[in-house]
Amino acid sequence: MRKPVILVLLMIIVATVTLGKALGEFRDVSRSEGNILSTGEFDVRISKDNSRFYDDLRVFKIESLKPGDTKEISFFIKNYGDVPIGNVSLFIFVKDIEDELSPAEKPYDLTPEKGELSSCIIVEKITVNSKDVLDSPTRLSDLVGKEIRLFTEGLKSKETLEVKMTMKLARDAGNECMTDSAEVMMKIVATQ
Repeated sequence: MRKPVILVLLMIIVATVTLGKALGEFRDVSRSEGNILSTGEFDVRISKDNSRFYDDLRVFKIESLKPGDTKEISFFIKNYGDVPIGNVSLFIFVKDIEDELSPAEKPYDLTPEKGELSSCIIVEKITVNSKDVLDSPTRLSDLVGKEIRLFTEGLKSKETLEVKMTMKLARDAGNECMTDSAEVMMKIVATQ
């Protein structure tokens, strides 16, 4: 008989405390809705002349090189997003093409199905904002697939880098690369 009495008393106490709290305290509720998280845009683009920037652009076309010819190309890289870029790297890929086998080339070309031009082109210098980033002159074919760090100082939104490359057809380039061409793909990789 004691248990039912204790249980009834306990229920009365809980009901009294709950009713007392409901009737005896002020309450107010505030809400926060529509909160949003978003990321900034991370976007790097290139330009020939620092006026219009693109994701995909042919930067140069050099024709009719002769042994010893030196050519300089330049292009611009811009942080087009609103997130700072920490590093900018360049990767070069080359497809050597044997356009035609001229009579003067035929006796000297040991690989008539494959062009040799990239092994005869020397990249003498790569500068970024006038700072040389290439350790020493290097054959274009030796740069294929290697990371060339262009910038590691943090590129803020809307800031631009000027890149210049000086290339030379080796003075001792022989008939094996005559009438050859090389398609050069440059991949600009930006990381935060």
